[in-house]
Amino acid sequence: QFHPRLRYYVRHLNGSGKHAEDTLQNVWLKVVRRIGSLKDPQAFVAWLYTIARREVYDRGRTRDPFVELTDEHLEQAVGNGEVTFDAEDATRIHQALGRIKARQREILTLSFLEELSHKEVAEVLGVNAGTVKSRVFYAKQALRKELERNHE
Repeated sequence: QFHPRLRYYVRHLNGSGKHAEDTLQNVWLKVVRRIGSLKDPQAFVAWLYTIARREVYDRGRTRDPFVELTDEHLEQAVGNGEVTFDAEDATRIHQALGRIKARQREILTLSFLEELSHKEVAEVLGVNAGTVKSRVFYAKQALRKELERNHE
């Protein structure tokens, strides 16, 4: 159930498809080994993403370029059908995401593509919820600025 979304997160945080499967395998091994330490089953998603984040950072692969967004990921992100993207929009968004800082890509991925709450994102990142709100705000500004800069 979580593997495809976790793969997407790892690939975006990692910056490439290289080693993503190895990283995911290590994440799932850690999950299996540590599941007994999870006190609140409702916190599983944040706990899972925290393990994945640490695994990626431990491997030191956060500086690679952002990987390509697929139509499937965009459909999941939009979900409700109120907003539509065409191929040109998707390309522009992908290119803009590739130009913002890795930390900003991560916060946008967790908040909007993974649809984690501010509380869950805070748990994953090891910060408080107010910091998450602030980072989301600045990441959205950075993305907007990149989109506007290259749309002129």
